[in-house]
Amino acid sequence: MAAFYDQAMLNKTRRDKFIMVVTPPDILKPYLNQYERNNRGVNLQSFQFSVYGIVVPTIKVPEVETKYGGQVLKTSSLERPSYENVAVNFTVDNLFNNYWFIYSWLNFLNDEKLSIPNARNPNTNPKLGDYSTTITVYGLDEYNNNKIKFDYTGAIPVELGGINYNYRDSSEAESSFTFSFSQFIATLI
Repeated sequence: MAAFYDQAMLNKTRRDKFIMVVTPPDILKPYLNQYERNNRGVNLQSFQFSVYGIVVPTIKVPEVETKYGGQVLKTSSLERPSYENVAVNFTVDNLFNNYWFIYSWLNFLNDEKLSIPNARNPNTNPKLGDYSTTITVYGLDEYNNNKIKFDYTGAIPVELGGINYNYRDSSEAESSFTFSFSQFIATLI
C-alpha cells in the first residue's frame, strides 16, 4: 500500500531552515572552555549560533563512455570522486570567540610560530584522525523540526577567511572558513 503524507504540496524547504553542529576534534577537547576567555582555550558554544550559510555538496557518480559500433554507450563508473571543499559563512561575535575557535584549530594543524603540528603538546603523539571531526547540518521543516541530517566526516579546516573592517560600514563583521572532508552521509530523521 502506498504511503500517505499529511503535508500540503506547496510546503517547500526554506534556505534559512538549518542548524550546523561542529563536534570539537579530539585535539581541541582539552582546551574547551565555556566560561573563561583566554588565549589557550576555545569556546565552541558561541560558534554554533553565528553560522548563516553552508553548502550541501553535489553528489556525483560519473559515467564511463565506451565506444561500440559507431556509437557511444554510457554506464556508471561505480565510484565517487572526492568532494569539493565546503565554505561556511559566519558572523563574528563581539568577543571573537567563534573566529578564535577556527583559528586555534588551524593553529594545531600548523603552529604560527614553530610551523609544526601540535606545538602546544610536543611530547604527545596524536593520530591524524585527532585533528578532524564530524560536522553535521540538520535540515529543518517549517516548524523547526529536524527532518534530514547531513554528516561531513573527517572534516578539517583548510582556510579561515579574513575580516573586512571599514569605517564607512557599521554592519556586522563577517568571515568564513573552508573545510575539507572525506565522506558525506545523508540520513532522514
